[in-house]
Formats: sequence, structure tokens, C-alpha cells
Amino acid sequence: MPTKETIAVVGATGAQGGAVARAIMADPDGPFTVRAITRKPDSPQAQALASAGAEVVTGDSDRGETMKAAFDGADAAFCVTNYWEHFSPEREIAQARALAEAAKSAGVAHTVWSTLEDTRRWVPVDDHRMPTLMGKYKVPHFDTKGEADGFFRELGVPTTFMLTSFYWENFIYFGLGPKAGADGVLELTFPLDDAKLPGIAVEDIGKCAYALLKRREEFVGKTVGIAGGHPTGTEMAASFTRAGAPDAV
Repeated sequence: MPTKETIAVVGATGAQGGAVARAIMADPDGPFTVRAITRKPDSPQAQALASAGAEVVTGDSDRGETMKAAFDGADAAFCVTNYWEHFSPEREIAQARALAEAAKSAGVAHTVWSTLEDTRRWVPVDDHRMPTLMGKYKVPHFDTKGEADGFFRELGVPTTFMLTSFYWENFIYFGLGPKAGADGVLELTFPLDDAKLPGIAVEDIGKCAYALLKRREEFVGKTVGIAGGHPTGTEMAASFTRAGAPDAV
């Protein structure tokens, strides 16, 4: 029986990392095993991963040496940062640099980096169509990830740049779901009109990352955008209406 490769999964107790770990472990006959990297190896989420068969190790993107140790001996890695944990562009950039350096140090054969577009490529800082935030960003949590792509390229880390999209779960956990208006009717307040918004379920992000890891040779050096749908604001409102109907299943 061939030896399985080890995938180091950053943020394995979080949304994206957890989905990647579950996708890999849901395929027991697949080519990989999971090394779940977390700051809190004793947490219930980490223990659940251990019970499911993952190797749980400690690693903190704010402490680069711990990430180098966590990546050591891994064959590939899934890397992600979480801007919403701290709202600091500088911290996110430093974390991404630490991940790229850890991947380089460990000599992993493939890294899937969960990233987003640097919006300043389309709306420069001096473009007044959008406000400039913190002196140098248009959309900080996008721009920092896009900027950090360069770390993986400059260090020569074999990387697939996976452009994620809006989580559908944001309607549940991020306060973006329909709310009752003054007349009691639920309203979806989203400035889209007929524009389309790419979105995806978190579990599907994990499945997409797993597919990219399995198809390493095809996707190293590539940028791949993922989405589960591209509905307009009107279409999303209609979906919520159907879901809330008395006879909805």
C-alpha cells in the first residue's frame, strides 16, 4: 500500500481550514493524511479532528518559527489567514509572509494559498470612486491577501492561488441575513441591484482545495477562482422568499 502524503492544514479548527481537513478525511482511500495546525490543540474542535484521524500540532502564524516546525516534513500545505480576527492589514501581511517562509523552509512540494484579488489593480489608491482606507487600501481584507501573493512567488514556493468568494454562511453568522423592516416584512439590504455576487459554501471551499491538492501538477503556478453561484441581489432575495415559504422543504 503506497505511503500517503501529509497535508499541513493551517487554521484547521476554523472555517476554511476545517473544511479542507474534513474534505481530506472524508476520503479515507485518498492519497493524503491531515496534519491539523492550530493555536489551541486542546480545544474541542482540535480534539474532534484528532479523533477523526488527523495529526494535531501547534502552530501560530504570528510566531513564524512555530509554523516552520509545524510544516516540517509535510508534503503539501493549505494556507489561510483570518483578517476578521484582528482587522489589521499589517498583521495579516506578516502572517502570510510567515506562512510562505514556513512553506519554503519545509520544502513542501505544493501550497494552496487561499487568497483574494488586490482591488487596487482596478481602483488605484488615488481613484476617488471608492474611499481609501488606512491611507493605502481600498478593500483591506482583499488587498492584503492579494499583496501577499508576492511572498509565495518571490520565495519560489510551488503555489496554487485559490481565489475564494463570499461565504453563503455570512447570511447566518455575519449579520448579513434578512431583517424585518418597519412593516414587519423581511428585507435583504445588499447594494447589488442586478449586479452578480460570486458566493460559495464553506464546505465547498474545502472540497475545491482538496481537488487542487490532488491535481498538483496541473495547478501549480495557476490562479483558480472558485464559486458555487453568481446570483444577483434580486435572485438572492427570491431564494430567501422561497426558503421562508410555509411549504418550503
